[in-house]
Amino acid sequence: TGELQGFNVMVGGGMGRTHNKEDTFARAADHMGFVPKEDIMEVLKAIVAAQRDHGNRDVRANARMKYLVHTLGIDKFTKLVESYYGKEIAPWRPIAEWKYNDWMGWWEQGDGKLFYGQHVDNGRVKDEGNFRLKSALRALVDKYNVHSILSPTQSIIFRDIDPKDKEGIVSVLREHGVVPIEEVDPLARLAMACPALPLCGLAQTEAERIMPSYVERVRALLNKMNLPGEEILMRMTGCPNGCARPYMAELAFVGDGAKSYQLWLGGSPVLTRTAYPFMAKMDVNALEETVEPILAMFIQQRQEFEAFGDFCHRVGAEAIEAYSASYVPGSVVAA
Repeated sequence: TGELQGFNVMVGGGMGRTHNKEDTFARAADHMGFVPKEDIMEVLKAIVAAQRDHGNRDVRANARMKYLVHTLGIDKFTKLVESYYGKEIAPWRPIAEWKYNDWMGWWEQGDGKLFYGQHVDNGRVKDEGNFRLKSALRALVDKYNVHSILSPTQSIIFRDIDPKDKEGIVSVLREHGVVPIEEVDPLARLAMACPALPLCGLAQTEAERIMPSYVERVRALLNKMNLPGEEILMRMTGCPNGCARPYMAELAFVGDGAKSYQLWLGGSPVLTRTAYPFMAKMDVNALEETVEPILAMFIQQRQEFEAFGDFCHRVGAEAIEAYSASYVPGSVVAA
């Protein structure tokens, strides 16, 4: 009918963890079931009550719903929620296959107006040299009264744009040195990093300030191996708390000390699966020698149309470690 029927509810996801504490871990949410729209608030209250009464209250690091769901399993957790809700929760309803889209660039809004997604590297709105995004945003608000939404990928979406204003908005952005999405490296468009040093007291090393150089270095490596069109979803954080969601990425760098990162592999390009730890400590200068063998194995053993993260998930850490141990640098390039 086109009307909202209800909601598929997922529970038990979370990114935070602590280095060297194996009882803390990142976790993707489980499918709990379908809830009619009129009952959604009661189910949400039941979920919160289940955590309130049964969650870990002894160890702060484990006082998270994801650990309760993990311990009980989704079936038992669902039964627990139903005991508060007073009804059975219906099975999960099939939905269209999930496709990741950041909605950058120009799009029809559906009501005769447009919206525009503006990529922002690592969420940092700034004026720096010829790049003056901060001033551009001020100009757009003053001249066109644009309304903005912050996206979950640290970028900005301008909505309710009159089509007659499109050319003017493009001109304002160009005049302020803000490049169109077509000129943004796909690696940068997919990448995210947390602020880390010097802004976060939890940071163990750099993230936001060093991520652009990692994007450039991975791009150079892909070009060297004749993979110029490959898109890899990368994330970086300065500590294990996971604020930039590294544990969902295809390739992630998690700070574990000065100029050192854990390397994580195997997340999903559509962000539906957690990655696994591949290397405990990677020096900032060892990026190329660490990642090149993985890309070489990817070139030689990938299945048709297989994404990098899906490949790493399929073959596993042990196989990649064995391949890397015998790899000769520069010996493999894509056909």
